[in-house]
Amino acid sequence: MTDRSGPIVRPATAADLPALARIMDVNDEPVGWPDLDDIGFPYLDHVLRHKRLRVAELDRRVVGIGASGEVGRPDLRIVTDLFVDPDVHERGAGRALLDAILDGATERMTFSSADERALGLYIRAGMRPWWPLLYVEVGPGGLGPNDAGVASRPADAAETGGWSRAWTGIDRTTDFEHYASLPEATGVAVIDDGAVVAVGWARRERIRSGGRWLSHASIAPEADPVRAAFGLLRAVAGEDRLNAPVPGPHPAVPALLERGVRIGGRDTFCATDPSLVDPVRILPSPGFL
Repeated sequence: MTDRSGPIVRPATAADLPALARIMDVNDEPVGWPDLDDIGFPYLDHVLRHKRLRVAELDRRVVGIGASGEVGRPDLRIVTDLFVDPDVHERGAGRALLDAILDGATERMTFSSADERALGLYIRAGMRPWWPLLYVEVGPGGLGPNDAGVASRPADAAETGGWSRAWTGIDRTTDFEHYASLPEATGVAVIDDGAVVAVGWARRERIRSGGRWLSHASIAPEADPVRAAFGLLRAVAGEDRLNAPVPGPHPAVPALLERGVRIGGRDTFCATDPSLVDPVRILPSPGFL
């Protein structure tokens, strides 16, 4: 007989990671690397070690994953993941996970998918939809050469973390170390007229033929945001195809579209307060920000 009682939410363990990867995979959010059998699940490993990761159980099996991370202070959290096995939708697992991962957070934010159920769940949890996070697709060499005076150089997790912390007040060094561990990772600093104006990380897509993915970019407060964003995107793409998250309000968006860049998808920034994220000064990871 099937147990119709409510979900049980508990902290995740390393033994749960294959089940959690399966749940993310069936929700079109794969975390594995199909051509790298020995790499495991680096994303979930990182979340387990550095974020608040919870699992939901129904009928004595793992059916959901929820995770959140602190953003600069304990009372501010971002939902990094919230996924439930489609077989058990409408049984309360998503809400129970969200309550668990946001417990103690008076300020909250996330990047919601287009799923109406997820968006409604976040709104009921006190977050409001404010602007779209656009996933732009830049063709090989599609941005042309650098603007005059703009250049780039390699930068490691310590340097990029230091600049990002100085500009945004958030220490992302641990997340940048995670990005640095991924296949074909690239950390860069963008220079405009001799000053560092942006830092970021990119890695190759999960399949070798898939181009590159921008994990994060931080832009200096005094920098021209369009020149800095273009310099960063050029630096991490090289001559490859690049997929990058760019906030809809960012002033680089019209210029990107004029260059023939297409929008391949979108999420929605939801938060208790829209000022929690400056959509001009970061190109955020939809998970770690």
